[in-house]
Amino acid sequence: MRSPLAAALMAGSERVAAWADLLDEINVFPVADGDTGRNLKISLAPLIDISGSMADRCRQLVASATGNSGNIIAAFFSGFLPIADHGSLGRAASEGRGAAWRAVADPQPGTMLTVFDVLRDALRAWPVAPRKADGDRVIDILDQAVRSTPALLPALEAAGVVDAGALGVFIFFEGLFRRLLDDEECLLPVTRRFNGLLGVRANAAGGGDRSGYCINTILDPGPDTDVGDVVADLGDSVVTVPHGERWRVHLHTADQARTRNRLQRLGRVLDWQAEPLASDPNLGRSMGKAQTVRVMTDAAGSLSRSEARALGVILLDSYLVVDDAKTPETLVDPLRLYNAMSQGRPVSTAQASVFGRCQSFESALARHDQILYLSVGSAYTGNFDTARKWRETSRQTDRFTVMDTGAASGRLGLIVRLVAEFARYADSLAQVCEFAATAIRGCGELLFLDQLKFLVAGGRVSRSKGFWGDLLGIKPVISPHPDGAVKIGSVRKVAQQVPFALDYLKKRFSDTDRPTLLLQYSDNEARVSQHIRPVLERRFPRAQIRLTPLSLTTGAHVGPGTWGIAYCPDLSNHE
Repeated sequence: MRSPLAAALMAGSERVAAWADLLDEINVFPVADGDTGRNLKISLAPLIDISGSMADRCRQLVASATGNSGNIIAAFFSGFLPIADHGSLGRAASEGRGAAWRAVADPQPGTMLTVFDVLRDALRAWPVAPRKADGDRVIDILDQAVRSTPALLPALEAAGVVDAGALGVFIFFEGLFRRLLDDEECLLPVTRRFNGLLGVRANAAGGGDRSGYCINTILDPGPDTDVGDVVADLGDSVVTVPHGERWRVHLHTADQARTRNRLQRLGRVLDWQAEPLASDPNLGRSMGKAQTVRVMTDAAGSLSRSEARALGVILLDSYLVVDDAKTPETLVDPLRLYNAMSQGRPVSTAQASVFGRCQSFESALARHDQILYLSVGSAYTGNFDTARKWRETSRQTDRFTVMDTGAASGRLGLIVRLVAEFARYADSLAQVCEFAATAIRGCGELLFLDQLKFLVAGGRVSRSKGFWGDLLGIKPVISPHPDGAVKIGSVRKVAQQVPFALDYLKKRFSDTDRPTLLLQYSDNEARVSQHIRPVLERRFPRAQIRLTPLSLTTGAHVGPGTWGIAYCPDLSNHE
């Protein structure tokens, strides 16, 4: 049975996930790398799992933490959760605040640390039996703390925005307190509450040096190493969080090799992750509101986060559970998923709660004038029904349009790509909806599986069929249809898959046609790009062929070795 606190933590985490894109857009400090929302979304994901103890969640939070904001908030919760679980929110906030400040080598007011300060003060008088008025009081105090951040940090004042990390903490705790007090109808859209403080000025340079690398690693320290040794002379934005007997370390550095060598003198370096800091100060920021209709869809389609961003598409994440860690699908390393499946480790998928999904709809509509939500097929998830009900109850029938594509995987991804490209130049919602209906009718897909056992594990195929299929070497070919996945055929050898695809496509397209083909790979990018793509290019020389990773929701069901091809006839003459 889930506790009220566990449910409230879940609501806070899902609310941050829903508004993560906005946080990325206003991220200018300490580095304008457009990833504060992404990092908080990853780092807070363990709170969405309401099972297990608070101690387990603390360990998962620290293990999942990434980026400057993610590591600081993980430090806060490592102090907050063990005490909050026993009912004392005031003392919990004090311990969390202390842990967060200690974790940062060069703490700065005007960041999420300032919000933790006022949270500690606001909760000192938190009653044993709180009422809605108590929640209103704390939320108003946190609101004012966020508003104060531009006056405390010159980079924020120059950009004309509040601090992204501070806003992320506010979004979390507003969701937490409203759920804790059964007062969610009072949640305001973030854009309404902080109107005028969420648009980065066009000439703002942003804070910090954007060259170098963002490092996330774990240090197993030597017997004589203390935290002072860890933070000394390593780089900028250093955050260190205890992780059992080890230290979770985040920092920015211009010299990876020097930093790693320095850490290796202090102990064993584990789980080294280095990502280039963004060179584009506009990374992650909105394309503006000039576009009439913005497309939203599910991450269950084969559309990567970077592709969605380039197209202006808003993604509604589902979750992957790998080794009991729940992570938003678009933020999972595909090789981690496929390696786990190959080794027989547990993998599953999960949807956000109805609250989390509705917050995502609200976030999208708060930032754009018209939303067309191209939902994954209703046979696969309940997202279409959830969106349709939210549209009615929120009275947004004129600005939020929902279409059931009947698709998943690459078929959904291809439909969304075509519609998003069309929407950039369309004059009206009616035009975009008409084009979307044409794309839905025209697109199809083939998925070539290497083994049946993963479908069996997910309950998609009976165990007896899966056993005999693998024993006989049968490699099925399936297609996502409106009523579910349909078997199109099967082959016995990998070498027979491409001829099967060619025969199937030749019945639909001639060598003079100009179809769009979306090739998808799982853990076999080299095979698909270097061997399969050239065959299709020779057979259909006028086709537009795109290459993309297979949806990880699909990958979690079909397994390693799978590849797919979605197709659509030329729609360029659509009027």
